[in-house]
Amino acid sequence: MKDKISNLTELQISALREVVNIGVGNAVTSLSKMISKEIKIEVPGLKVELIEKVPNVAGGADTIVSGVIMHVAGDVEGYIMMMLPQEATETICKTITTEVDVDIMSPLNQSLIEEVGNILAGSYVSSLSNFLGLNIKLSPPMQTFDMLGAIIDHILIEMSEKAEHALLFDTLFMIEGNRMNGIFLTLFDPDSMDIILERIDKMI
Repeated sequence: MKDKISNLTELQISALREVVNIGVGNAVTSLSKMISKEIKIEVPGLKVELIEKVPNVAGGADTIVSGVIMHVAGDVEGYIMMMLPQEATETICKTITTEVDVDIMSPLNQSLIEEVGNILAGSYVSSLSNFLGLNIKLSPPMQTFDMLGAIIDHILIEMSEKAEHALLFDTLFMIEGNRMNGIFLTLFDPDSMDIILERIDKMI
């Protein structure tokens, strides 16, 4: 029953989207407290894509993005990434810190984006764990600023190219009226994805 991710049913997609929405709701609460500003996060769409197509779907392999990468371990294995275009990263940092000229490579702003990704991924993993009864651990976040294609290649090397498909969640950030688009990406190895889908099927 290897890698059924490429043939998700509508019920499975709805269940996964519900897990993400619950996680996003918790993340919004945590982020609002952290930055003391009104924030909204929406996940309007979920896509299942072949790994090699991810860069093109997300804007192109040469697109420079600010990425936050976390390793998932426990009952399932894989990686979670939050990827933001440079403009979105600058807007988030500027809105939160009120800096006029934002240097997204400064330690302060790198730490800020890291924490945003950490809270979002942590809330998603907690929701997935509670919803499906899984023991899931998340590594500390690693912030990177590179071409999207290079980031994906690095993750695939780390996973020994086990993953064939990725779950992409379009992510819309709204902070005090400023709109920023990003992508929340999950890569699970085939065995882990089978475990997740089996748990979902038992529930629905």
